[in-house]
Amino acid sequence: MSSTSQHDLDEAPEEQPAEPKSRPPWIRRLAPGILLVGALCVGSILFKNLPEEREVELRLDDAATIVRLDVTWTDSSSGDRAGDAAPVIDSSWQFAEGTAPRAVRTKVSLPDGLYQVEITVGRKSGNDVTSRAVTLADASRITLFVH
Repeated sequence: MSSTSQHDLDEAPEEQPAEPKSRPPWIRRLAPGILLVGALCVGSILFKNLPEEREVELRLDDAATIVRLDVTWTDSSSGDRAGDAAPVIDSSWQFAEGTAPRAVRTKVSLPDGLYQVEITVGRKSGNDVTSRAVTLADASRITLFVH
């Protein structure tokens, strides 16, 4: 074990903590801009996943024969396979024979994305089922032709 005398301690230079380097002033001016750009990027990602109300028009061929109309929207990205995906929106309309309109308008509130739309048309002679993929993006109005 070594011993240090008081004389050696007095002669040793005092170690002082190093002063932190000052940041250049342009960094202070740039920081709010960087924070704003980051907040805008995060906000755009979050707002893209918010539901948006869209008007859907179903144009019916041979409307006079339709007595029932069922529409099911399924989010294609919600399951690994098409059978795993759960319906997001179900809508149904019933009509007295010969009274179905040529166009049925409804509203859906869904975020952007790929959806599978299944349309079942009930007639006195039986049911017709149509399924199609629909991508919701910037459009606020969608027209689907039903045969």
